[in-house]
Amino acid sequence: MNFSFLLSSGINAEYGVAVPTVAVDFKALSTFDGTTHPAPCAAVCTGVTSGNDWKKWDAADYMYTYVYITGCNFVAPPTVTATLYGNIYPSTPPPAIITGDIRANYFSVYIKGHDTYRYRRLMWTATGFNCN
Repeated sequence: MNFSFLLSSGINAEYGVAVPTVAVDFKALSTFDGTTHPAPCAAVCTGVTSGNDWKKWDAADYMYTYVYITGCNFVAPPTVTATLYGNIYPSTPPPAIITGDIRANYFSVYIKGHDTYRYRRLMWTATGFNCN
């Protein structure tokens, strides 16, 4: 699937500056659930968690969180990319981040290192479709 669409343009009323129109070439080589959607339905949604929402998992030194993406209005599970925000020290290598249970309105993330990373904020981007 290869899509091209334009981001919004106009005058920002608060700052009185022109916002240029930008052409974006969105290519979805595959989707999480294997479905296809029309080009105008392509959507990108992004966010950052508070850092206080990690929960300890029963497995040794693992933690998880659910990220609710209802406001993105996806109609199918999006493709999710996530990373941790914060300083990394040589003595604490960055953990692997595992996205799990991806749905149209939420996804879960698991990492090892509850004691080291439990207050880190998660930065995420979800790419999917908001209409059929």
